[in-house]
Amino acid sequence: MSDFFKKVTKSGLPVALTGKDEGAFFAGFVENADEEFLFMQAVSPSGHFDGWACVRIEEIARADVATEYLVMLARVFEYYGEEFREPKISARDVLSSFIDQAIKNKWLCTAEVGFETLDKLTGYFVEKDFDTVQMSLVNANGKRDGFTSFDFEEIVFITAQGEREKYLETVMEMLASGTESVYDGLRGGAAGREKLSKKKNGQDGVRQDDKPDENGRVITFPKKDK
Repeated sequence: MSDFFKKVTKSGLPVALTGKDEGAFFAGFVENADEEFLFMQAVSPSGHFDGWACVRIEEIARADVATEYLVMLARVFEYYGEEFREPKISARDVLSSFIDQAIKNKWLCTAEVGFETLDKLTGYFVEKDFDTVQMSLVNANGKRDGFTSFDFEEIVFITAQGEREKYLETVMEMLASGTESVYDGLRGGAAGREKLSKKKNGQDGVRQDDKPDENGRVITFPKKDK
């Protein structure tokens, strides 16, 4: 099937891949392929850029090309003004090149590994050698969760810079900055929500209605008891 994907790469036509693993599905444009893996730019069901995918060819059960659905998806992609964002992935060794780019650019990645267990791991690739790779794990709540190492031969697919990864990166950024939310109060019940709401509305002893001075600065003063 690798020769088939090499032809698809040259054609530039949209494709949809269905994996042998139930639930594995990718749509987009194949950019490179070797004998074992293909590299593609993924497109979401709504027609937006959805990161990149590196997929083991022998784990693909079906490949559709230029169907009515895919052509319309490509047209919506074009209509949105989405651009092709192709990192430099070598056609000689797609998987190794993809991991090199992930390490270099610090991409948050999701990897499905183990043909029997099909574990889905998310994190940052930090190091690779001849046949293994190390990943700094990130859990579903956006927190660092240790490290793992696995063989190249165990990799079914890897995705990067997609909606899932961008969501987790946003969560990590919020946690790192200490961003507060009214939903933080859910952990403290109604009292917690009320406390945070008062703080946001300036009812915590600080006036919020002061006007900026001539330099654009806002000076606030504690409220005086009447």
